[in-house]
Amino acid sequence: MRKDDDPVSAFGSIEAGDEPLKPYIDPTLFDTIDSQAQIALLTPAFDAITLAGADYDLKVQDSATGKRYILLRDKEVVSTLLMDNSFTDHIMASINENQEAY
Repeated sequence: MRKDDDPVSAFGSIEAGDEPLKPYIDPTLFDTIDSQAQIALLTPAFDAITLAGADYDLKVQDSATGKRYILLRDKEVVSTLLMDNSFTDHIMASINENQEAY
């Protein structure tokens, strides 16, 4: 994937639109971060993961207080995150710190 490519297209067809991101949307945050704002945070996060390499993956896990996001590298946990307005920055920082550790 090139830097200018739409990361959503990497996870689904154009017909699917934002559909592949739906499992990552946290409705418990709609008072502070609505669905479109979450998509705006998730899209560059997936772009950063894609650019970092195929060995990175982002999983989502439901909890009693909302969703937790688990960044993995080679199936090992790099970091566990919660969605906030700096979500993309946290993902990129976790990737950068992890790459420096290797």
